[in-house]
Amino acid sequence: MIRLNKIDVPDSLRIHKEEWTNKLMEYIDNEKEVPDSLKNKYNQDDVKIQLKNETHGKCIYCESIIGHIAYEHIEHYRPKKKYPKLTFEWSNLGLACPKCNTKKGDEFDETCPIVNPYSDNPSDHFLFLGTMVIHKPDDKRGELTELQLELNRPELMEARKERINAIRSLVDKYFKETNESLKKLLLNEIKKEVSEDKPYSMCVKSVVNQLI
Repeated sequence: MIRLNKIDVPDSLRIHKEEWTNKLMEYIDNEKEVPDSLKNKYNQDDVKIQLKNETHGKCIYCESIIGHIAYEHIEHYRPKKKYPKLTFEWSNLGLACPKCNTKKGDEFDETCPIVNPYSDNPSDHFLFLGTMVIHKPDDKRGELTELQLELNRPELMEARKERINAIRSLVDKYFKETNESLKKLLLNEIKKEVSEDKPYSMCVKSVVNQLI
């Protein structure tokens, strides 16, 4: 998980958010079933494009590049089932992989909310020990996020291990290289591999910082 920043509100939400929200709440207030065509209005092409741009196409929680393994899910940080008025709120939307989205579900504890990469700095709550993400001592929000999303599920740890192994050879070449020009180029390549657009960048960057 890395710190993320919201970019411009997509036109579809900017223009229609209030209208769609009013219609949605009218159904809910009158205890009528909400049509799928209305409650899924947030799933617009421009919304997904903006979310991909601001997340680099990665899950906001586990940092997997979603398109490599599944369809992207538009995630509501505060679940739309509990907070219907936020269904079309841009600040409440993110991109999540199916597994993180499913594990998060509709549970939300306002007294101990899961870490939000848009408003929280994940590095304040987590650190990496090898391939394992660890919540910081006595950090209840970090602990809840780690456990609820199962951020150390086996397939994630295996994927992080593959990324670490790939960059280790680059780090080894960097330390063995005696030509300063080549050494500088190798360092630039290492920096590219830990950039925020790469999968599991928080994990890989933590390892590289320990090695270099």
